[in-house]
Amino acid sequence: MRTPLSLAASPKMRRRALVMVVNAANSLILPLVSPLFSFLVIRLASVELWGEFVRVLALAQFGTHVVMWGNKDYLLREFSQNPAHLAQAWQTSLITRLALFTAFAAALAGLGVPPLRLLWLIFMSLAIVLDQAYDVFVLYKRDFAYSIFVELCGLALLAFPVISVRHTLRLDGLIILFGVSNLSKAGLFLWRFRRHTAGLGAGRFDLNHLRLAFPFFLLGFSGLMQSRIDLYIISLLLSRKEIGQYQVFTNLIICAQSVSGFVLVPFAKNLYRLSYSAILKISVRLFGLGLITAAAALPAIHLALTALYHIELSPVFLVWGALFVWPIYFYLPIIYALFKADQLMAVILINFAGMGVTLGLSLLLLPRLGMLGAVAASAATQWLMLAAYLLQGRSLRDEPAAVVSELS
Repeated sequence: MRTPLSLAASPKMRRRALVMVVNAANSLILPLVSPLFSFLVIRLASVELWGEFVRVLALAQFGTHVVMWGNKDYLLREFSQNPAHLAQAWQTSLITRLALFTAFAAALAGLGVPPLRLLWLIFMSLAIVLDQAYDVFVLYKRDFAYSIFVELCGLALLAFPVISVRHTLRLDGLIILFGVSNLSKAGLFLWRFRRHTAGLGAGRFDLNHLRLAFPFFLLGFSGLMQSRIDLYIISLLLSRKEIGQYQVFTNLIICAQSVSGFVLVPFAKNLYRLSYSAILKISVRLFGLGLITAAAALPAIHLALTALYHIELSPVFLVWGALFVWPIYFYLPIIYALFKADQLMAVILINFAGMGVTLGLSLLLLPRLGMLGAVAASAATQWLMLAAYLLQGRSLRDEPAAVVSELS
């Protein structure tokens, strides 16, 4: 009989553990890039400039998310089913989505943006698209260590110019910097995965690609709108200073929320073997971890805001922030249970319903409470989504239990 110690000593187990650790590090570095970049801009320039940039960046990221059209998840499935045709599938996806990008660029031109800024905004958006086009290769090849290296290079390209120019930095300069950073990351990925993307004329424009990738796009888009609708409303209704402060605060809160994924995702395949009652038990345990995480994160977030960013917010913000963080620890395992039961549309509908609730509550509370209204609206939505997932999960209770002793 193999003991836990012998399992730990197994080269296969060590390799798996290393993949999990590096994957978690890669997942963690992405949410940290924005806080580090925002820290430099706010401390060396101003929170107002950061808020102005967030308004522009939110627009670009919304458009590029539509342009990506479920690319990563769709191609990951295609690569797994047809590993001999990576270049063809990837090039077809990229060419087809670049056609969508021309429509997005035309939409930007219709917003009345000054011509030169419009040019830089299109450049930045295109760079984001090219960079994200390689996400699927990072996952497929599990090349997380190289991805971390690329992200650090991208952060350095953002940081050094900001430190150099300091108080003379302007919005157009930030847009150009962000574009150059993303384009450079795309170049590093192009070099890394050149063998898998090469082949002149391997891909083509294919509308069928958009149809097949639509379910993946819908799931991602519903999640995006549910999680960012508050920022979009803030960007439209509040001042540049408040936008900057809100984006920094919510980014730190989301880092605490993302711990749930780091804990659960490495064991996702195990969840698909469990009964709903077993998954509920995991939800309860993870809910306890969420309480501990939220409680531990509050002092750290308060310290970061005051000591690093020089942002003073009422303690009530932290209370609502904790209420925002906590629910996902309970309902994340239930989402996997719904995926297992082929109830993808239920997850999409709950996401869109959450977006609607956040939108309505934000519009109601923002005039009365300002930024705090948006945080309270987002937190309330999280608890309503928890209730919705719990109710939806009742349909899974009659499933037979699988024989799995421990998730770990």
